[in-house]
Amino acid sequence: MTSNAPVPYRPLGLLKNLLENLGFHVAYCYEDLVFVEHNAFLLRMEEKGEEVSLLFNSESDMDKREAIAAQFTTEGKAHNLIISFPGTYQMVPNEADGTIALAFQE
Repeated sequence: MTSNAPVPYRPLGLLKNLLENLGFHVAYCYEDLVFVEHNAFLLRMEEKGEEVSLLFNSESDMDKREAIAAQFTTEGKAHNLIISFPGTYQMVPNEADGTIALAFQE
């Protein structure tokens, strides 16, 4: 069900509802990124609240991406969100300090 209410900047609550409706759970949030359990993809909140990017882990199953993207497009519309698919990301370990960086391939 769509609403005429404006989408807030960084709509974490809407994204959490969207993910739960699709059977996924938020694992972690950091600034504009929403990490999803199992790490097959993440969501990035863009400059406009209604714009959200779905980025797949470069190691995720390519055969499942299209179906997941279609689900996000449909569910996103129900939450007044515009979901785009700009590319993939890769998790790159930093051996010097034990942290992990994200490298986006857009």
